[in-house]
Parts: sequence; C-alpha cells; structure tokens
Amino acid sequence: MEQFPEISESAAYHEPDFVKPGAKFMILEVALSTLLILSAACYLALGLRLVMGKREIGKASVGVMFMIVSLWVLGGAIEMLSTSFFFFSIGRAGHFIGTAFLPIAAYSCFREYTGRSTSVRRIAVLMLIPIVTVALAATNVHHEFMWYLPIVNETGDFLTRPEQWGPWFLFVHGPYSYALIGAALLALITHSSAVARVHRRGIFQVVVACLAPLAATAAYDFGVGPDTVSLVPFILTFMLPFYTWLILSGQIIEFSPLAYETVFQNMQDPVVVVDDQGRIIGLNRCAEKLLDISETNALYEPLASVIGDDSPEVFEALETGEPRKMMTATGRFLHVQVSPITSNHSSTSKGKVLMFRDVSDVEKAQAEVRASEKMLRTLIDHSVNGIVRLRWAASEAGGDKELRCIFANSAAGRFLNVERDDLIGRLGANIIRSATNAMQSADADEVAEEFRRAAMVGDRIDTEVQHQSNGSTKWLRMICEPFGDDIAVTFVDITDGKAKEQHMESIARSDPLTGVLNRRGFERDASKRLTESADDATGALLYIDLDDFKQINDNCGHEIGDQLLTIAAMRLRKSLRSCDIIGRPGGDEFVALVPDVSPSVAEKLAKRLTNALEKPYVIGAETLECAASIGLALYPKNANTLTGLMREADQAMYRAKARCRGAPKIRSDDRLEKAM
Repeated sequence: MEQFPEISESAAYHEPDFVKPGAKFMILEVALSTLLILSAACYLALGLRLVMGKREIGKASVGVMFMIVSLWVLGGAIEMLSTSFFFFSIGRAGHFIGTAFLPIAAYSCFREYTGRSTSVRRIAVLMLIPIVTVALAATNVHHEFMWYLPIVNETGDFLTRPEQWGPWFLFVHGPYSYALIGAALLALITHSSAVARVHRRGIFQVVVACLAPLAATAAYDFGVGPDTVSLVPFILTFMLPFYTWLILSGQIIEFSPLAYETVFQNMQDPVVVVDDQGRIIGLNRCAEKLLDISETNALYEPLASVIGDDSPEVFEALETGEPRKMMTATGRFLHVQVSPITSNHSSTSKGKVLMFRDVSDVEKAQAEVRASEKMLRTLIDHSVNGIVRLRWAASEAGGDKELRCIFANSAAGRFLNVERDDLIGRLGANIIRSATNAMQSADADEVAEEFRRAAMVGDRIDTEVQHQSNGSTKWLRMICEPFGDDIAVTFVDITDGKAKEQHMESIARSDPLTGVLNRRGFERDASKRLTESADDATGALLYIDLDDFKQINDNCGHEIGDQLLTIAAMRLRKSLRSCDIIGRPGGDEFVALVPDVSPSVAEKLAKRLTNALEKPYVIGAETLECAASIGLALYPKNANTLTGLMREADQAMYRAKARCRGAPKIRSDDRLEKAM
C-alpha cells in the first residue's frame, strides 16, 4: 500500500527550496484541497455517529474505518497545500496511517458482518506488522526500508509516491495489507451463497463499495498515475455519497446476513435431509441427539438402517407426504412432517426434508383436557354464575351473521327467569335486552350497542345491568369476552353487594345527626343538578345559620344542642319541597338548593323557612328560641356555579346576621337577606 517518503538529512536542500513554484496561488489546487477537507470532515462525522450510536452489527468497526479514511483524505488535502517539507510530512502522515491501519479495520468489520467476531488478541497480532511499518516509516531516513529517496522531482514538486519502494514495503507490508483486504472481501463473497437471497444484494453492495478505492490504491502503488498527486483521496471523496447512502438509507449495517447452515443447526426441532435414494445427506444437532448418531457417521447411510423398523410412521410420511405421529422408545410423541427439496437449478439433487416436532406436551395437555371435559361441564352447570355461550351464525333473513346461544347453564336461566333450554338458539341481542329490562331505555340501548361493537371487534366488556323478574329487581354484573371464535357472557348476581354499596355510600354522604346531606354529599348532588339543568333554568340557594345555637349548646349541653339541630333539619324538610337538596356543611349551618323556581317563588320559600325556624323549640322541659339568619342567592342572576352561589348566599347571610345583631326589635323579614 502507498506510504510517505522521508527527506534525507544529507539531502542538499534547504527549507525554502521545497516550495512548489506557484502552487499555493493556483485556484484549482485550493478548490480541490477544500473539497478534500470537507470530505474528511464528513467522514469523521459519519464515523463518530456510528461509533457513539446504538450498538449494532459492524457499527463500531465501520465507524473506525471512516475515521481512518478521514485522516487519509485530510492528509491528501494537506499535501496539496504544502509549501514546505514540514507540512508535507504532516499530510503524508495522515496518508500513511490510512494505508497502514485501514486493512485491519476492514478485516474486522467484514468478519463481524458475516457473523464471525474478531477477538482483541487477534487484532493485536494483526497490528504487529502495521506498527512495525509505522516505526520504519518514521525512521526511513536512516535505513530506507520503506522507500528510497529523493522526495522531490526535478521541478521541485514533492513526490507523493517514491521512485522506488523499499524492501519492507515490497515484501512485507504491501503483500500483507493486500492479503488482509483480499481475505476480507473473499469471505464476504463466499458468504453470499450461504445466506438468504434478499441479503445477498447488501453483501455485493459492500464489495462494490470497496473495489474503487482498492483499485485506485493498487494502481498508485504499482506506479500508475501521477507521482506528485495521490488520486486515492479523490476516489474516497467521490465514493462518500455512496457510502453515506449505504449507511443511512441502505441500512447496510443494521442487519447481519444469517447463514442457512447457522439456522439449520440451531433449529429446536430435529431435521433430517435425505436424497432421492433414501440416504441421509444432512442432520442438525437435535437430529443427532434424537438418532444418537453424529452427522459424520450418518452421512450417506440409508435412513432405514439408522431409524430401524420401530418407526414405520416415518416411512409412511416419506411415501405419502402426509404428516404422521409417532412415539419414541422413551414415550415421547413426535409429529413427523415431510417437505420435498425444490430448487430453480436443475443440477441440484432431489430429496426430502423430515422435520420431527416434539408434541408430547401438547398431547398430554389435550389428554388432560379431554379427561376433564366432563368435570368442567359439571362445574359450569352448577356454577352460581350464569354462563351463556354465543356463536356467530348465518342470519335467517339472509343478511349479516348474528350471534345465537349454543349453551346456557342453569344459573343463566334462573337469572333471566327462563328455562335454560329456551335460551338455546335465542339471539344474543335478545338475551342482552332481557338482562337489561329494568334499566332506562337509553341506558339499555347503550349497553346493547356496546355489546354489539365489542362482539364485532373481539373486545371485552364488563358492566353492571339491572334485570327485573317476578316483581323483584336484581343487579347483575355482565362480562362479555371472546372465547375462541365464540362469545362468552357471564352474569354475576351483585344485588346484595350493590345494596351494601349504596348503603355505605349513603352513610358517607349523609350527616349522621340530622339525616340531611353532609358537605361532600351536598356538593356532589347539587353540582350534578346544576350541570343537568337546562340553559334557561332558574333557581336559588339558601344559606341558613342558627343565630343563638352556640349559646344554647354551651348553656344547655350538647345533647340539647343535637336535638335542636335535628328539629331544625325536620323544619327545613317540611318548609321546602321534596325535590330540594338540603345539606349541613357543619356546626349550626345548613344549605339548601332550590332548583327550577322563579325568584318570587324562591323568596316565598325562604320567608316560609324563616318563619318556621323562628318558632320555639320544645325539648324536654326546655322551651328555646333559636331563630335563623338566611342568605338567598339566585341563579343564574347572582352566579351560575355552586361555588359562586354558596359564596353569594353566605355573604348575604352574614349581612342579615349583622343587621339583627343588637337590634331591639327584629322582624322575620330582617332575618332574610338577598345577594346583591
């Protein structure tokens, strides 16, 4: 491969004499050098991207190759721009590093690409000769083992190729480097016949990508072309778009062509290949274990002599081409399948491939399923949950397919109040309608549509429905899910659990003392009512505070105070309508949402409530006075959200409370204040 020559210390030249006359002023040389520098930068960027990116087959080695090429091309640019031996030597150094180390990087890359890794030890051994070459090149002025001097021609131009190579280059480094590259390319080419056809194109692209730089380097080393300009950096620059396409678009390094032999030997099932005379011509590792014979010993032996007479199913499969099932001496079940060898080449020998698949576990599982089928059906029949199985069948009207019941257990008939036999053949949609007969029409339609959609696409649904039969209503959890090609519907009676759930929810939302809603329950119910109201709906919110409750509670005790709150809550219920929502946020405060009333009606209800709460409270031997201050907020006039209404009503209530505080005479109307 090409190397850089050194200047002899005894040469009768001085630094200024090595200036190429007019070279640095030539626009063409500057333009070409700039092109080489840009190309070197691109190679370096591409190399760094591969080395530092995600680890994939060949990425690191290809990245190293590109970085070496970057030094090579940059060296060529520096050579063209050099006006002194010092800078020329720097350029030749980059040039020389490329020729010395690129073959090793290519060798490692191609081996990795064909699925064979190169150990660090081997790479270290391979680098011995290039390292010696580097040392000899660096000291060539003393021994001229690499090349013979001089380094300039008669016109004063630097020689990028010496007039004569030295013995180390001719007999060691050159042959070694070309042999290494040749071995790598030969491995790629020979590997192509052992991989899938779709992968061969990628291998040949890699080979073609190497031919142009290799040919240019060989021509240069053997004296073809100019000796003052190296053409290899320009060839590498010309090939840059092709290399970039191979890496980024062709994705040549994102897969490793896998040899057929590797696939064959690593198959988990035993495979035997026989020729048209019934002789064994190939075994994989699993087949060697099955037949207890190595591939070497079995080669060209008749299949009958290796297998024996205990497995007639194998020969039946060979004769008929139909799969067969056999049992080995160890009690394992094997599925035998035969495939003929086909090829587009007439020279390829005919034969057959036998594949033995161990289906013992499958056979065992199937036997267990068959043995437990009766028990399973008994368990299903006696299950406390209703189970219905639906299957797609042609519509009687001749349209699309429809689901019909093919199985129902006793619990399903009991839940739906029909005989189980009467469910067989019934449309799945009708069964769902029957299960939802206690629901609102819109809710039942929604469940039916959800079931239809899920059945069409194979989705699972889990919902709760209400069913009514014999005057009682049940809550059923309905689970519909694919069961093979069928649909399984399971009904679970959750009536008791639903009642407990509703009871617990009522406890969580109610004030345990007065029975009205607590803050959480009121906010939930009132917010829901406001949200569901029509856009033009009107109403009011009342905020009530028992004025003298704290004093009564302190003087008479908490027991009297609790009874007073209970009586106040009862008066609230009697004074307001049954549809109004009443809550106790806490302490001596109550709040009431009065929906769907005009402002005048709301005010009338508020006054009635004021009068009711002014009446004396007779508790045991005590007769107590505990009037209430009430704030009235209208919606949507004062606010259209629950938070806004409560804020406005609360402020109005405090104004009423302040107005009555210390007043000698208080009228009922004074205790009611409207929001501003």
